[in-house]
Amino acid sequence: MISRITAADCIALDRRADPLEFVASGFAPGAPDTIYLDANSIGPMPLAAPACVAAVLEGGWRLDRRRGWSTADWLEQPRSLGQSVAHVVGAGRDDVLVCDSTSINLYKLLRHGLAVAAPRRRLVVERAVFPTNSHVAQGIAHAGDAELVFIDSDADLAAVLAQGEVAVVALSHVDYRSGTRLDMARLTRLIHEHGALAVWDLSHSAGAVAVQLRECDADYAVAAGYKYLCGGPGAPALLYVHPRLQSSAWPAICGWMGHADTFGFAPDYLPAPGVARQLAGTPAVIANAAWSAAAALWRQVDPVAMDARHRSLSELVLCLFEQECGGLGIQIGSPREHARRGGHVAVRMTGPEADVDALGQALVADKVIVSTRKPDALRFGIHPLVTRHEDLWQAVQRLRRILETGRWRDPAFASRSI
Repeated sequence: MISRITAADCIALDRRADPLEFVASGFAPGAPDTIYLDANSIGPMPLAAPACVAAVLEGGWRLDRRRGWSTADWLEQPRSLGQSVAHVVGAGRDDVLVCDSTSINLYKLLRHGLAVAAPRRRLVVERAVFPTNSHVAQGIAHAGDAELVFIDSDADLAAVLAQGEVAVVALSHVDYRSGTRLDMARLTRLIHEHGALAVWDLSHSAGAVAVQLRECDADYAVAAGYKYLCGGPGAPALLYVHPRLQSSAWPAICGWMGHADTFGFAPDYLPAPGVARQLAGTPAVIANAAWSAAAALWRQVDPVAMDARHRSLSELVLCLFEQECGGLGIQIGSPREHARRGGHVAVRMTGPEADVDALGQALVADKVIVSTRKPDALRFGIHPLVTRHEDLWQAVQRLRRILETGRWRDPAFASRSI
């Protein structure tokens, strides 16, 4: 045990043999002297992303135009990109697509689950989940297609399930504020015991910590493509359907890309077999080109090594928060156990004058790029492929100086969310 962690200790941790070091070299550096701890908002850019996008713009758009649909892999990218990251979330190679957005994919899967579970109509959603998840469910209920039930805890979930007639339960694997990770295996088992289906949002876990969709017997999952998965700003999202459900109902959005014979141009819809029926419209070719740069890196990543590295980094920053900032007005806001934490580590700002948005702005001014979420969460989004232990040491030192001096009280930082 080390009685007090030093900068040298952090540097030594970075110098250990690391099976992911070769992957880290595939990402572009950020601004000088800037520490990026915002992978929970947007992941780092792969070095190859500009060239991948440029190739589509130049060869695909300017020169080939419509021929690009047959000369390039544009039509296959939703499947091939999904195959590149399926192992990262513990899914079968052909069970994942990359398409549309998280919100659209969530809508599709909630609707699909309701169709499979009919005539059951009860849709269970966490009350304090990220707003879009709740909003999508509310829209379905408002249309008269489900009875919406909100829960606040595991006990609430158990009680609602015990009442019967639950069709679908939608859960966020990781809380977007505290970073608390739910026990996917246990909760999915509970949901199945009551005859319901489980939809998991992996936006704050996929590409950061261990996810085992097939092992946990999850029915459905979505994940943002622009966070830890590094697909780029506004990137298409991940969609997963368990094989036993893939062909069990029509998709919620019946589009030509999900037709069994896309270019047969039949007037009547016939859903494609497998997860491909969840495709709807034309692929986002330029966005997928950026995604492909990340996909090439993810194909080389051992998810066990990824999880181990994230554990080392997140446990270090928890220790540093306490060692360097104890008594300075912050408290640990994330669980201590690695298995109960997602991609980011949160601290809570305390005291009557606390203004976490101002504190976050002060950190950004000191070139530590973080994010905040009301009412009191300051989030350090650790990317296991890029973040270094020394980065965390430097970030916590800058945080300590801001807290000691009270610089966050500067009016320039007042009440600005990041």
